[in-house]
Amino acid sequence: MVTLQQIASAAGYSLATTSYALRNDQRIHPETRSRIHAVAARLGYRPNPGFSALMAHVRQGRSVEAGDRIAFIWVRTKKEESSSNRLLREVFEGARQRAEALGYRLEQFWADEDGMSGRRLSEILRSRGIVGVLLSPVMGEGQVSLDLEWKHFSPAVIGSAAWSPELHHAGHYHYLAMRMALNKLAQAGYRRPMAVVNEMVNERAHRSWQAAFLVYHPAAGSAGDFFVLESAERKMSLASRFKKLKPDVLIVSDASVLTRLEKSMKRSVGLPVATLHWVSERPDLMGVDQSYDSIAANAVEIVATQLKLNQLGIPVLPRMLLFPGTWRESSLARLRQLE
Repeated sequence: MVTLQQIASAAGYSLATTSYALRNDQRIHPETRSRIHAVAARLGYRPNPGFSALMAHVRQGRSVEAGDRIAFIWVRTKKEESSSNRLLREVFEGARQRAEALGYRLEQFWADEDGMSGRRLSEILRSRGIVGVLLSPVMGEGQVSLDLEWKHFSPAVIGSAAWSPELHHAGHYHYLAMRMALNKLAQAGYRRPMAVVNEMVNERAHRSWQAAFLVYHPAAGSAGDFFVLESAERKMSLASRFKKLKPDVLIVSDASVLTRLEKSMKRSVGLPVATLHWVSERPDLMGVDQSYDSIAANAVEIVATQLKLNQLGIPVLPRMLLFPGTWRESSLARLRQLE
């Protein structure tokens, strides 16, 4: 049976976008819907009418008991950002879909609203009978804390940031993602990859990108020369570095790093580029789709498991589920494959 994830991977879109497109949701561009429907038809996808009817009933707002709700708490994120940021929208949608499939409904809260405190938020959740707690990814910090009365809740975190106290996590496996990128580039014939990654993200991931790069780079003896940390404080003489090292492909942590590099160099890098955070808005780049909608869905499952087992509070042995993501070819490579 063809799965939604298989269609999303083949079409090059997120799980959330694919799901919306197959339901002909008007928020998805018509061309995108057509492409996804074409891929689904090619793969032999047939919707399950019973499940579709069930999910339609859920989306129409069936009544649920208070215990069937899970709190989705936005941490270090304002309401406007949670609704306008594409990645965060996909995270929430991935969590919402999995929660509904398991019989739960997500209710959103913002931990950093004016007048909100950990104690106040705990009181609100308890008064509404909410036990399951899902914590949003925190994009700009490596260390996060939230003063909830944890003994009353079954929590899980989306993302790789270190929490105090330490909780169950579902996050991206940065180490395997870098290894995947290097392996894919090696298979394509590249022998001198150079990486420029955001220093803060590398630190938040416990230097996993850096570690994998040093271990799996084809030129193991000089791999350190090809790895560059980018930060607002550090000025890089990239032009001279490029001239000296002569890389044949560039790996960047995300497209914004590439933009800043080309701005500082005042020219295009003139190399094929792979990104460790591939997004559909830049189909010209190859790279790793971190699939955070799927990560969020797995975080929901961690919460649901605790609820079923009546496990409350800070875990003695926190679990961390890590996912390396999926490799995406550039639009140019896809066109070549079709020729």
